[in-house]
Order: sequence, then C-alpha cells, then structure tokens
Amino acid sequence: MDKSYTFPFSTCEKPSDGLLAQPYSVFFNIIGCIIIIYYLNKAKTNSSKILLFALFLFEAFHTFSHSIHLNNNSQIIFTHGLTYVVNFCLLITLFNYSKHFPNDIFLLYLFGLVIFDQYALQNLPFFYYFFCQILIFISLIIYYYEYLPNKSKEKLPIIILLISILLFLEINEFYNCKKILKEYDSFPIHIFIEIIGAIIFYFICDIFYEL
Repeated sequence: MDKSYTFPFSTCEKPSDGLLAQPYSVFFNIIGCIIIIYYLNKAKTNSSKILLFALFLFEAFHTFSHSIHLNNNSQIIFTHGLTYVVNFCLLITLFNYSKHFPNDIFLLYLFGLVIFDQYALQNLPFFYYFFCQILIFISLIIYYYEYLPNKSKEKLPIIILLISILLFLEINEFYNCKKILKEYDSFPIHIFIEIIGAIIFYFICDIFYEL
C-alpha cells in the first residue's frame, strides 16, 4: 500500500494535540451522521434502511478516523471495506425497487472495477482506489437510472455534479496538500471536502429513503 498519501493522516487539516485530532472535519462529519440518522428513521423499506444504515456506519467510522489517528493502516483499510458494503447495499436497494437484475456485461464491468480497485489498494496511491469506489457507485446509479421515479431522476444529476466537485477537491488535496499546509497551516482546508460530502449524503438519503 502506497504511504505517500493515506487517510486520515494526509488530509489537509493539521492534527491538533487536543482530544480530537482533526476537530473541524469531525464537526462536519457529525452533521453528516445526523442527516443520515434523520432519514434512516424515515426510511420506508427494509432495503433502504439497510442502505442508510451502511452509510451511517461509513460516516461514523469516518468521523472516528478524524477523531483518533491510529498508527497503522487499519483506518484506510476498514473505511475502504465499508465502501464495498455501501455499494453492495445500493445494488440491493436498486434491485429490490426495480426488480431488474444486472446483465452479464454490467456485472463483468463491476467485477473488473473490483479487481482494479484491489490492485490499486495494494499498489497505487489513495486517489486511485478512492476514485474506483466512487465510479462503482455512479455506475450503479446510471445503470438503474431508467427504473427510478422522476422525483429521484431530477436529483441524481446534482449528486453526480457534487461527486465531481468532491473528486476535484480530492485531486487537489492529493497533489497540493503539503504546499497548501505550508501556506495555510492553521486553516483546515479539508473541511471543504467534508462539507461537500455532507451535502452528498443529504441528496443520497433524500432519494433512497423512499425506495
């Protein structure tokens, strides 16, 4: 596993010596957790409840990782594993709603992404396997787009746009974090990623709690 940049140690919020390693990121992560819990309580089907619970587990561990930095690779490995759980639950939710099982070509495509993702996790920098999991998520949404209600279809482009912004911010952090921290070491640049992430969670929850 490439250690030149890894979550949460390389994110652009200078760790503090206090109770929370990266308190500003933790604050916006907690907002994300609250959003998910709100919609989890409103979820109308078992599959949507499972999906939102998986999202909550991801965001809760994400919050923990910014709170306490463990001196090993366990946080990135566990966080990455939770992205698989979220994407699998998304597939189950979309399948249960549409009653349409993915065709062989799409399954082969997903399998290829998983293979590359595992290779990237072991051999490439953080950005590659981060991007791969997002690509799986977006691919599932695009594949099932025609089966979704119009209300959901109207919001999905917003999610894709926000995810594109998130990717841009991640790329910027990946390549420029050290330079940024030298000039703005007291400003938690990483919070912009967390703010966009919380907004993405809002739209995802607002779409899928009804499916």
